Amino acid sequence: MNDYREICRYMGHKGATDAQLEALISSCLEKLSPVSAPHHAAIQLSCTITGNRATIGEVVIESSALAAHLDNCAQVYVFAATLGAAVDRLIAQRGKIDSVEALCLQACAAAQIEDYCNGIEQELSREAESQGLYLRPRFSPGYGDFDIAYQTDILGVLQAHKRIGLAETNAHMLTPLKSVTAVIGISAKMMIGTLDNCAQGGHSPDKCAHCNKTDCSFRMKV
Repeated sequence: MNDYREICRYMGHKGATDAQLEALISSCLEKLSPVSAPHHAAIQLSCTITGNRATIGEVVIESSALAAHLDNCAQVYVFAATLGAAVDRLIAQRGKIDSVEALCLQACAAAQIEDYCNGIEQELSREAESQGLYLRPRFSPGYGDFDIAYQTDILGVLQAHKRIGLAETNAHMLTPLKSVTAVIGISAKMMIGTLDNCAQGGHSPDKCAHCNKTDCSFRMKV
């Protein structure tokens, strides 16, 4: 993963990069590489939509945004991924020495977990396609009215702490920090904006379109 533009987006940098910034990013990627340990867990569960309620396995989620996103999905993947605790430790250690480098490490790690998730999602997509099915883009707690408190249910059904060392704080923030949880719909109908038909073959702005945080610095154009 060496998409400097994506890393700059996470850093809040707009415009062209210069040699100094590129050197910083390159250095941070080198430091991140030996400590990053991407892992994921996924489970396929049944899905039923009733009004603004999505019932996934035995978990009932009240969210109009998620229910709309999973329309026509009889099955879903519940998914989680993390870069591991060593990445958090590296960022914390470097933050005591160089705040700019720590910011860059944060951005590199954010881009890496996104890239890793996209790769796993593409693998799941190919598996679904072999059965004549298609995936919806990842939809995570915190998007739209999908309350972040549902992290507890997602981590529970995945046994995420046991399988990949992923847990949450009392405020439902993931720990390690560079981690992702999501629901991925499985449908017989292709949805515009999924990884299956995205011209760029990377992550889709669809998830941003469903999020009501329109002032987010990381919001993709939709």
